[in-house]
Amino acid sequence: MTTFTIEKAVEDDKPRIFELLEQANMHYIPSEEMEGLTFENYFVARMEGRVVGFCGYKILSASSAKTELMAVDTAFRKYGIGYKLQERRMEAMLEKGIKTLITNTDLVQTIAWYKKHFGYKEIGRLKKICEFSSPDIDHWTTLETDLVQWDDTRKKEAK
Repeated sequence: MTTFTIEKAVEDDKPRIFELLEQANMHYIPSEEMEGLTFENYFVARMEGRVVGFCGYKILSASSAKTELMAVDTAFRKYGIGYKLQERRMEAMLEKGIKTLITNTDLVQTIAWYKKHFGYKEIGRLKKICEFSSPDIDHWTTLETDLVQWDDTRKKEAK
């Protein structure tokens, strides 16, 4: 069994976060596509002391936020790390009173994953400004979910 913990990111995690961003071709920061990281809202997945994944978010208003980035080391995918990271950041936003969460992503399998597990719906598309994530896809699919509804659904399913 593979065990990992989800923790608040600390300053010493930044170099490893950027290594993971490079694996996902999302390391062009700052850039026109991504100005910077709202690092105070980041979490890491740690396995035996090593950062194997991370995620973050940015608060937009008193009731809305946007996911920033998430990546899991390619050697550690399929262990549920991404799922737990996403769940933790959604919980953190709920704790802050956030009700609506926006996510931009480009990969078809990632879009399906967000919809299946977290109640997202497609609400639009944005043209990519520069190469970021998949170089073969020229746009972001914008997804939105209701955090309160997601939380209610998972509580009912846990019973």
